[in-house]
Amino acid sequence: MAEIKKIGKFEGIYQPPIKADEVTSLIILLHGWGADAADMFGLAPILGQVKQGCAFYAPNAPYPCAASPYGREWFDIQKGENGAIMAMDDLDELLNSVFDEFSLPASQIILGGFSQGGMMTLAAGPAYQLAGLISFSGALLTEQRLAEATVSSPPILLIHGDLDDVVPATALIDAQSHLEEKGYDVEVVLEKGIGHSISETGLDSARHFIDSHLS
Repeated sequence: MAEIKKIGKFEGIYQPPIKADEVTSLIILLHGWGADAADMFGLAPILGQVKQGCAFYAPNAPYPCAASPYGREWFDIQKGENGAIMAMDDLDELLNSVFDEFSLPASQIILGGFSQGGMMTLAAGPAYQLAGLISFSGALLTEQRLAEATVSSPPILLIHGDLDDVVPATALIDAQSHLEEKGYDVEVVLEKGIGHSISETGLDSARHFIDSHLS
């Protein structure tokens, strides 16, 4: 049964495994700018049940969003790249708090996010030996901070609509180029006729990715 759960300084919505008593893997999904944990938690029944023993956590971003009275943000969008760099410390804190809370190895955790959440996934995620990263409609704002991939670097799934008028689909091409240049294993799904949203095609790709990379 879903519950409000605080992990470190982050409060979010947690769904324990549906078909198992023990948490053996975890999916973390970060919401977009001006949204909150509930926006991502709707995907828990779709993505969190791909693997038996897989739990799901959707945290609220740490900062209120000035443009959305009830929404949150990972960083001020006016700060762009600098904002994402500053927010990397928050993501580091979130991931380390999750490691401590669940006593799971990074290799059993998938980090993902939508829009600004996808940007933070690509900013902080590559530094960890995670099972994988999923960016829905995101962008790589921190390419100058991107280290060379190693054998334990996470595989990355980039999903983007070709009609996205908020984060243009060119962001997907740029992210793919920078990530592959550094040696990352990148899978790309460009959804035809889709704007700034998550479609069934994108969810199917994410489910397949999760099934392939979580044991």
